[in-house]
Amino acid sequence: MQLRRMLMTAAFALLATGAQAQLIVGTDDSASPTIYHIDVSNSDATPLFVGSAAIAWGMAYDHDTNTLYWNNGSTLYSSPFSMAGLTPTNLGTMTFNAATVNFVGLGYRNGKLLGTRNIATEAVYEIDPGTLQATQLYVYPSAFDFGGIDVDMTTTLLFGLNDATGGQGRGLYEIDTNAMTTTLRAPYPVGETDIDGLACYNGLAYYVIDQPGFFYIYDIASGNQVGTLDSPFPGSEVFSAAAYVPDAPVSIESTSWGDIKSRFR
Repeated sequence: MQLRRMLMTAAFALLATGAQAQLIVGTDDSASPTIYHIDVSNSDATPLFVGSAAIAWGMAYDHDTNTLYWNNGSTLYSSPFSMAGLTPTNLGTMTFNAATVNFVGLGYRNGKLLGTRNIATEAVYEIDPGTLQATQLYVYPSAFDFGGIDVDMTTTLLFGLNDATGGQGRGLYEIDTNAMTTTLRAPYPVGETDIDGLACYNGLAYYVIDQPGFFYIYDIASGNQVGTLDSPFPGSEVFSAAAYVPDAPVSIESTSWGDIKSRFR
């Protein structure tokens, strides 16, 4: 009985302990392509994968299957997420109306990827990660230039970074694909005009630039900047990509007593 109480205590300790939340970033750097983990508490950068498959225009994370997605133009990649490193799989070429199509930003919601284009036709697209076929959800006004996009999985709201002066100017917008509306939520930092990577989680937005310098953290509700992170990128590129991987506690339903005992021998 005492052993079982000890194991129960250990089990609940496991439930409360998960992988550290991570900001995952990359660029279209072809000279030294690298996908990094960024520790959001101190800006420490850890390479998760180095190689040509790491070239990233957009990035998204599916929490239900622990799958990280990213694209190099029209080519979509995926990997199980692990701090031990990524194992990229080339899923193939994305298409729209049977034609090859590329995207400059990715998000994930309800089993589908969301993507944006900054050339014709500029819109939010829904992409089936199984068939790689895209459909248009919302053709927004061409005065916008949405590069980085992401879905805050805690609210399922879609956000995008607008580099153009159209709409209400440069900044972070909430994009409602059902109502087909855009609402400014936070500005760009002073002096910034081109921010291509975006990750959102639990009310915070991470603006990820494609060069050395700083990433910016904004509180979406207030619209205020609340912090910065150091960029690990060695040079200036065209695109940057980002996704947020939250803590993933161990599930007691999927953990056997034998497994729990083995961890505390």
